[in-house]
Amino acid sequence: MKIYVDLLLIFNFIIDLLLLLSVGVTLKRNISFYRIIAGSFIGSFSILLLFFPFNNIELFIFKLLVSVVMILVAFQYYGFKYLIKNLSYLYFSSIILGGCLYLWNNMISFDNFGFKFISNSYQLNFFGMLILSPILIAYYVRKIKTLKEHQQYRYYTKIGYQNQSIEGIGYIDSGNNLTYKRKPVVLISHKLINFEINDYEFLPYQALNYVGVVKCFKADWVKYDSKILEDIYLGIMDHDVGFDGVDFLLNQKMMEG
Repeated sequence: MKIYVDLLLIFNFIIDLLLLLSVGVTLKRNISFYRIIAGSFIGSFSILLLFFPFNNIELFIFKLLVSVVMILVAFQYYGFKYLIKNLSYLYFSSIILGGCLYLWNNMISFDNFGFKFISNSYQLNFFGMLILSPILIAYYVRKIKTLKEHQQYRYYTKIGYQNQSIEGIGYIDSGNNLTYKRKPVVLISHKLINFEINDYEFLPYQALNYVGVVKCFKADWVKYDSKILEDIYLGIMDHDVGFDGVDFLLNQKMMEG
């Protein structure tokens, strides 16, 4: 079996570069491209450890130390918590990328007994992975950033009405500007209403090209993000509000109060 060390180093360098960039972009670090290059260069030579007679524990320790050095070189040291967070995201990214590349390698290499550099499948695997790796990392970073953006607007929410309460996940919706009597309206699915409501109010609303009427009633209080607000109305919708486990569409004006 032929092993091309130069190509192995280049491939490992590119992978480490992508992983460090993913950490920097995901955590919004102040990225110095020269430091990223230096960290990737250090990480690429860790692949040479595979050619030394280390046992599994020694190899794990060496790889961990190399990862720490990579992170320190790429992002410097601003405290232990900062280091651990960078290191954790490096391993998260590498697990996702490594798993996808392992699947790709198994799908393409029909006589696979590990990562082999052999004639026909080698070239296809190598160049396929070079093309696939940036796409996978970019997709992963985009999904993580989207998730973080969504999570910062999600709150555990509890609503009280005449000694009754409704609990669930609320989401601050920038598109929910509904007000009734100059008070914010929180939208909720009718399926979550499990008690009798004495008085309804009817609020006309317009969404894109649709005009309708939503039934409203005044809640006694709404608690979210350790805040308790009064003078909040609930708008009962005929369909599910939920997307990704959301129960309430909170009003963006609630952020002001």
